[in-house]
Amino acid sequence: MASAAGVPNAGSPGPSSGKKRDYREIARYVVAGVALILLIAFVVANSHTVRVGFVFFHTNLSLIWVIVISAALGALVDRLVILLRARSKAKSTSQ
Repeated sequence: MASAAGVPNAGSPGPSSGKKRDYREIARYVVAGVALILLIAFVVANSHTVRVGFVFFHTNLSLIWVIVISAALGALVDRLVILLRARSKAKSTSQ
């Protein structure tokens, strides 16, 4: 924090760290903007409808939803495998 006279207090970051933080913040906004543009382009490119066959039924879905659902199911299976491995490892070390 700066004092009333505008002089930095002991322990407060100097002017150079403020510039570094500004550059980082700008870089974050640029990266987030590019990621958003890529996401929009990905959604638009994969917006056509496809026929999906599940175990007991068939349906027509937008391809982007098929990709999102597949990614979510893959992440869920990954977390379950990690949890089961950790549980079995903890069980084997406790015996």
